[in-house]
Amino acid sequence: MGAEVLRDHLREMSGATLDIVSEASLGDIVLEKNKLLKRRTAAGANTFILVGEGDLLRKLGLSSAPLGPGGIAIRTFPNALALFGPDTRTPSDPWGTLYAVFRFLEEPLGFRNLWPGQLGKLIPRRPTVRVSRLQVSYTPPLRQRQIRDAMYNSKVQAALDELPLTRDHYQERMRQAMQTVSYEAARPGVDEAGWFRWHRLGGTLDLRSAHAFGHMWEKYGKEHPEWFALQPNGSRDQKLAPDRPRLCKSNIELIEAIAREKIEELSAHPSQRSVAIGPNDGSRASFCMCEKCKALDPPEGRKTRLWDCTSGECRYFDYVSLTDRMVYFWNAIAERVTAVHPSALLVADAYSAYTAPPIRRKLHPNIVIRFAALHYLSDGAREQALEDWDAWSRTASKIYFRPNLLLAGWREGVPLVYVHKLGADFQYLAHHEMLGTDFDSCVHHWATQGLNYYVLAKLQWNPELDVDEIIDDYCSSGFGPAAGLTKQYFLRVEELTDEIAAKHRDVLRSKEIDVTTPYTPEVLSELNSLLDEAERRARGNEDVVRRIAFLRRGLAWTDVQTKALPILRRGVGGDGENRRIAAEVLSQRRQMGLDMFREEPLSVNVGHIFPWGL
Repeated sequence: MGAEVLRDHLREMSGATLDIVSEASLGDIVLEKNKLLKRRTAAGANTFILVGEGDLLRKLGLSSAPLGPGGIAIRTFPNALALFGPDTRTPSDPWGTLYAVFRFLEEPLGFRNLWPGQLGKLIPRRPTVRVSRLQVSYTPPLRQRQIRDAMYNSKVQAALDELPLTRDHYQERMRQAMQTVSYEAARPGVDEAGWFRWHRLGGTLDLRSAHAFGHMWEKYGKEHPEWFALQPNGSRDQKLAPDRPRLCKSNIELIEAIAREKIEELSAHPSQRSVAIGPNDGSRASFCMCEKCKALDPPEGRKTRLWDCTSGECRYFDYVSLTDRMVYFWNAIAERVTAVHPSALLVADAYSAYTAPPIRRKLHPNIVIRFAALHYLSDGAREQALEDWDAWSRTASKIYFRPNLLLAGWREGVPLVYVHKLGADFQYLAHHEMLGTDFDSCVHHWATQGLNYYVLAKLQWNPELDVDEIIDDYCSSGFGPAAGLTKQYFLRVEELTDEIAAKHRDVLRSKEIDVTTPYTPEVLSELNSLLDEAERRARGNEDVVRRIAFLRRGLAWTDVQTKALPILRRGVGGDGENRRIAAEVLSQRRQMGLDMFREEPLSVNVGHIFPWGL
C-alpha cells in the first residue's frame, strides 16, 4: 500500500506518474560507492525509491530491527530514497512503512491533512520534486494511539429518523465527503485508511476493555436474582435496563461465576492476553445497596452522587465513592483467573462513581486501569482528574487513557477549542505512566472542533510537540494569507471555552454544562467579523476562501442552536405568536441541518445532533 500512496501523492504534486516495480524485475543490482547500480550501466544513471524492506535495503546496510512497533525510517543516498518500517515484524502496529510514507509526504514535501476530504487536504504543487539529505529514525512512544471514529450507531439512527434520512444515504454521503481524488485521473485515490491512518493513529496494547456484564441478567437473572444489585426500594430486579444490569459486588458465588467465564474465554483463545471486567455503564438501575456491599465502601471516601429510578422519576442521593468495593470485586476475580492463567491481564475502569482512587485496598498486579475522567468544561474537574491520575498510576501496575473529553459539546455541535490545556495534560500523562490511549470519540464536527482532533492526533504520534507550533502550521498551511486572522479566531474560541470551564469550576459532570451560553449575538458578530476579514485577506485563493466558508458554517449552526435549544428544553408553548416564532426557529434548524448534510456534512455532523442537544 505504501508504494501506491506515495505514487498517487507525487502525481498530485507534480503531475508525473512513477512506475511501481518489484525488486525481482530489476535484475542484478550492485552497490558501488554508496550507489545502487544495475550492472553494465553508467554510474548515476539510475534513481531508486525503496518502499518497505527488501534485498536492496539490506545492500545499503539498512534494517528495521532497531525500530519498535509503528516505527519509521527515512534515509537518502546519492541515488536512492528509502522509506520503511518494521511492519509484520511488529504485529501490534504493522503499518510502519505506510507511516514513513505519510511522514515523508508531510516533511519534507509539505502535504497536510487538516480534516477528511479534499478540502482539508493540502497538496503542494511542484513540477520537480527534490529531496535533500534525510536521516530519520523514530518509534512512537505510545504503543496504542487511538481516536475512535464515531460514524453510524443507534443514536445516529434516531437522528436520521427525525431528519429523515436513511442509514444507507447517511453512510454514502459521509463516505463521499471523506474521499480524496488523484491529481490527474480524477478517480478515487488508493485507500490510505483516511485521515486517521495519515496521522499515524494505530497500534494496540491488546487490552480487551469493555463494560463487560451486559449478558448477566438474561443469563442468570431467573436462577440467581441475589447476584444482582439491591435497589433502594428493596428489589433486585434489573428490568429497568436488562442489557446493563448492576451487580452485587460482594457476592462470592457471582464472583466465582464471572471468574469461570473469564477462564473459559482465555482457555478458548490461547493467544488472548487479557479480558474485560469493567462494570456496566449508564444503567437506570442503581448500584447495590445491600449491607455487605455498603460495608466495602469507606465512609471517609470522596462524595459522589447515585440515583434511584425505581419509582419512575429518578431521584439523586449523596453517597461515597464505590471504588474500594470495585477493587474488592476486581481483585477477587483476578485471584481466581490468574490461578489458572498467571499472565492474564484484567482490564477495569476508573469511571463513574468509582473514579476516585481506592483508599483502603490495593489493586491486584494483573489489573489494568483505563482512566476515563478528564474534560475541559470545568477547571475543577480537570484538576481533580489530574490528581486522580497520579493516585491511580501509583496503585495500578498498568494504566492507559480512555477519556470522553472529545464528546464535550458533541450533542450541540458548537465551537469548542481547548488545545493548550490538552497539550499540557497530554504531555504530563505521557511522562507519568500512560501506556497508550483510546479517545471517545471523533464525531466529525470539523468546522467547530476540528482543531482539537488535529492537535490531539499530532500529540499522540509525538507528545513532545509544541501546541503553538502545531496551531501555526495548521493555520499557515490551510489558510495562507489569512493565517493570522484564522489563528486569532481559534484563540478567541479557546478563550470562550476557558470561560465556560472557569464559570463551571465546581460542576464535575460535563453533561450538566450548557456550552452554548458564551455565544451571544455580540460574540457571534465578533467571530464572524474575524472570518470576514480573513476572507478579504484570502481573496483570489479559492481553496482558502472555501475553508473559511467551512468554518463559517459552524458559526451559522451555533447561531441557530442558541435560539433552538432553549425552545427544545422547555417545549413549544405559550401564546400564538410565541408558538409561531418557536416553530420558525425549529424549522430553520432542521433545514440548516439538512443543508449542511447535503453540502458540507463534515462541517457539523448532524447525524450526531438530531434529536440530541437537549
